[in-house]
Amino acid sequence: INPWLAQPDSLFNTRVQERYAGFKGSVDNHFSYSAKVGFQQYRNIPLFVNDPNDGKTFLIAYEPRMEALQLHGEVEYTMGEQFSASASLNFNQFTKLQKEKKAWGMIPLELNAGLRWQLLKDLWLHADLWAWDGAQYRGNTGDSFKGDGGFDLNTGAEFRITKNFNLWIQLNNILNNKYERWHQYESFGFNVLGGVTYSFNQK
Repeated sequence: INPWLAQPDSLFNTRVQERYAGFKGSVDNHFSYSAKVGFQQYRNIPLFVNDPNDGKTFLIAYEPRMEALQLHGEVEYTMGEQFSASASLNFNQFTKLQKEKKAWGMIPLELNAGLRWQLLKDLWLHADLWAWDGAQYRGNTGDSFKGDGGFDLNTGAEFRITKNFNLWIQLNNILNNKYERWHQYESFGFNVLGGVTYSFNQK
């Protein structure tokens, strides 16, 4: 979950107990939905704090006990393989920590949405959106601070040349937003990636 970790000096298994209630259903074989309310208890959950010596990496702070109230909702609309759109929302309230002041690095509110559309026989378009509220982070003096939220919109296309070759292009952060998912690590701005994929054993 965190790509900037320093080499840990110890590892612990995390234990999670969850109790939840929810529902799910569908309409006309195209639209589906689900929602749940969950209560979670964590043991030895890893939290992430900036290294106070150089600030370049994150250290793991194991929290012996933490509880969380989670609200989750999800909707999806599909039309065969030609079109699909989905969105999900997660709300987390972290409480009753025994050792740390806050749930360092854990996102309290998160929205994900995606769309995939087969525009032509061999052309697919897709788009993804990720938005969230900022996580708590620990300063060098031990004080707690709240990071800013973020908004990231990506889009791309894939074109099938033959059964084996595909061309693709990906446009990331097309609104050129500046944000820090992890404190002191600013995201890339707008960037473009492209390439060719080859699939073996395609008859």
